[in-house]
Amino acid sequence: MDPRTIDLTRSADLIVRHLLAVRPGENVMIVCDPGSEMTMAYLLAGIVESVGAEYTIAIMPTRDRSRSNDLTPMIERGLEAADCLIGLTRFSGAPTYAEAVKRLYNARQLRTISMVFRGLENFTTGGALADYEALYADGKRLAALWEGGRRIRVTTPAGTDLVAEIGHAAPIIECGFATEPGQEAAFPDGEVSQGPNEGTAEGVIVVDGPICYLGLPDAPITLRVAGGRVTAVEGGGRTAAELRRILATIENADNIAEIGIGLNGWSLRNGDFEEEKKARGNVHIALGDNIFYGGQTRSAVHMDMVLYEPTVTIDDRAVVVGGEVRLP
Repeated sequence: MDPRTIDLTRSADLIVRHLLAVRPGENVMIVCDPGSEMTMAYLLAGIVESVGAEYTIAIMPTRDRSRSNDLTPMIERGLEAADCLIGLTRFSGAPTYAEAVKRLYNARQLRTISMVFRGLENFTTGGALADYEALYADGKRLAALWEGGRRIRVTTPAGTDLVAEIGHAAPIIECGFATEPGQEAAFPDGEVSQGPNEGTAEGVIVVDGPICYLGLPDAPITLRVAGGRVTAVEGGGRTAAELRRILATIENADNIAEIGIGLNGWSLRNGDFEEEKKARGNVHIALGDNIFYGGQTRSAVHMDMVLYEPTVTIDDRAVVVGGEVRLP
């Protein structure tokens, strides 16, 4: 046996038995695409079966950015009979951000673990090794502070200064556990996030960390924000040019959709946006679709952008200072 398989099996067992708490008789759908790590899909399926539940592995087509959040109709219908969803797509965030999935959450018919955009290294190193009980406790403390606030501000040494009204929907604790219908988590995990009230974000975002689809920018990118939308993308590099193209060609890609604070002290700073956005003290701000966050703006993309060394204040309370999380 490949030694890596031992580590993958350990992670798969943690996900199925503990983080999702799959029960005998339940139905679990594992959604993949042509880029998925099928070794992980089969290990997850085997452990699902070992606890007395049943699995279905569904493989959807590769999606380009114009349809990144679209599941196939057959998968959408199949999820109506599922208790749990594990999203394992490599090229698409559809198992997380599809509107059909959100409807099932709201109806308390489905719980899910998102493993989208991730490879084998994500499943066995860095944030995968965290103490998820302790991480979840931190998430609850941060969410309690966030939920009671009215205004959030994010600043960074690179020049970010963004303010927004805290959204009507409750902050989402994504710290590994999704044991009851209507809950969603990821693996690896470790963040609290929330969609600001639409149309209220104002200021400047300077992106110096990795971006979904685009990776690490070749130079920091400055986004001007007014009325909850990006009004200008400034920067001369290849990454800035591609981001301008996305915002110009994909409807609502300019929407400020989410603000998230990373809490996982094990997560690596390795240029991988899924790993870095969970890293303790990093902030990510997402553009595009905000349906998952209780908003009304649909888009074909949901693009996380990581910011380094942030300071975050909720009303007058600093919850992150220079990349250091401060919780009661």
